[in-house]
Amino acid sequence: KLIPIEIGGYDLSFTNSALFMVATVVVAAAFLFLTTSSRSLVPGRLQSVSEMAYEFVGNMLRDAAGTQGMKFFPFVFSLFMFVLVANLLGLFPYFFTVTSHIIVTFGLAALVIGTVVVY
Repeated sequence: KLIPIEIGGYDLSFTNSALFMVATVVVAAAFLFLTTSSRSLVPGRLQSVSEMAYEFVGNMLRDAAGTQGMKFFPFVFSLFMFVLVANLLGLFPYFFTVTSHIIVTFGLAALVIGTVVVY
């Protein structure tokens, strides 16, 4: 427990897992922001990586769900980048792989199932 918090008898502590989930979101957002902030007609290496990830997810979603499925693109791309960056951070020594916890996987799956059922 990094920051112990207890509310109404429930343990809502900020843990190692929560820290690395926040770090994952920050790294993914910073990477996408920094690589696409200076858009150019001839992209550099990092901008090409960002565009390839964007096109990969877009093409995969279009192939699987058709053009009607593109309304879910922001959700699917965010999910893809979160899982990708979380697993890449886990490759470094002393870093924590948040996707190794079953509750994180369950939470992501619940978001997907909830989205599919609602729409």
